[in-house]
Amino acid sequence: MLKIKKNRRSYLKNCFAMAAAAAYLPAYSQIRPFPTKNVTLVVPFAPGGNVDIVARTLAVPFNRYAGQSVIVDNRAGGGGSVGTGWVARAEPDGHTLLVATPGQLGTLPEMIKTPYRADSLVPIAVLSRTPVVVVVRSNDNRFKTPADFLKLMRTKEEGVTIGHAGPGSPNHLAVLQLEDAVKARVNAVPYKGSGPALVDLIGGQIDAVVDQITSSTPHIKGGALRALMVLGPPAPAILANTPTMGQLGLPAFDGTTYVGLFAPKGTPGSAINTIFDLASKSVAEPSFTNVIRELGSDLSLENSASLARLVSEDSALASRLIKQGRLKAE
Repeated sequence: MLKIKKNRRSYLKNCFAMAAAAAYLPAYSQIRPFPTKNVTLVVPFAPGGNVDIVARTLAVPFNRYAGQSVIVDNRAGGGGSVGTGWVARAEPDGHTLLVATPGQLGTLPEMIKTPYRADSLVPIAVLSRTPVVVVVRSNDNRFKTPADFLKLMRTKEEGVTIGHAGPGSPNHLAVLQLEDAVKARVNAVPYKGSGPALVDLIGGQIDAVVDQITSSTPHIKGGALRALMVLGPPAPAILANTPTMGQLGLPAFDGTTYVGLFAPKGTPGSAINTIFDLASKSVAEPSFTNVIRELGSDLSLENSASLARLVSEDSALASRLIKQGRLKAE
């Protein structure tokens, strides 16, 4: 009898154990590696610009490696603060990401009241770098050389008129740094993007535009415009014959436009690591590198620390220019 009771107790114990395991398995089986649904890349600008092109070019290989649909969502407004704020408030699960310049987190919060702070998003990776150049009309005989342009900057009483893509944009910051390097002031004219500024330059309404090479390349190839100088480090082959500030004997600065990938604060580290891995594979694909280089940009995959440093540098530069009264929302 004792033996029977003992066996019965063992039997019941095993039954309870199996029942507990069965109850646990359905929940466990639902845990799947990231991503588990569509991934949205939010671009805080209108379609067609440099950042939008990078996002849409990235989406194709990212889609393939992630095994999920990748959607590009343009949420323009507020100089990029609307779309950036949207991502900052999104569920921090890695499925909603921001493709933007460091300035959306570094510069804008210094200039205007934004619905987020610089630390509301987590930097993941730098995706590309785009040279910023001074472009002039090809038939403008006043500027046969960069020296001609610099001389006029220093001597023209009312200032050389330079268009840029809007207050606080990387182009605008590059104009202000150019002033410091040349020790001269210009008549800086803000536009709602590079497109309208280039139209006015071609039409003769302004003297020059400080612009990302991606926007100017079609006009340069078409013969309407000419790149006079690069405001940053040596540029890709498309600008091989265009001197940098350092090569012109001026204090060098980095006016380059960087495009980075960000996630909402609180996104799990495992998801961040996976996103970086997917981005690394994607930007190495010819479908990405060929498009980016054709536009005059450089592939520049850098880690989160590099992107965080760029945000910090933008914030410090904006803070200094604001204190000087030279940078403000217009």
